[in-house]
Amino acid sequence: MKKQEILTHKEAVRRALEELGGRARLKDIYPRVIPRINYKPKSDIEATIRRQLYTTPKLFCKVEGMRGWWELVSYHEALAERDKKIAGLTAPHITKDEIIRGFNDLETLTERIYARNFMQLMFRGNSAWNEAYNEMKKAGRFKEQQPRVVIKNPQFGAMYEITGNNKVNVTKDL
Repeated sequence: MKKQEILTHKEAVRRALEELGGRARLKDIYPRVIPRINYKPKSDIEATIRRQLYTTPKLFCKVEGMRGWWELVSYHEALAERDKKIAGLTAPHITKDEIIRGFNDLETLTERIYARNFMQLMFRGNSAWNEAYNEMKKAGRFKEQQPRVVIKNPQFGAMYEITGNNKVNVTKDL
């Protein structure tokens, strides 16, 4: 196994958040940071990581309304734009073709996977969604891996977290 490069605490936290899609929970950040930094065994490494998050507001910010969640400031606008695009796919009476067009407008595979997971949660029994999903899946629009997804949807007054194992956590009242 290749030994990881030792980084400064700040750089290790930044890279961990990048790997986690720009937004993550503290408990997911810790295991990605610890192998990348030097620390004394008796030190409280988790407190050190939290200190980096709290004292570097130009790089990191708390996710509003989500306890224990942090995001990269540089990703903040991109994440908000992604959430807005995906929430637009939840309009009532949306057709299969409109869903496919909306997915095609998403620029990255990660955005399409996030949208797919969100749509599966929202429209599990919707025939237009099922037809669109099957058509896009045949066309290879998605990989089978499923990253952690967090989507804010003010239209429904909720935030949805979909984990890699398809566990869904819903937070109401944003």
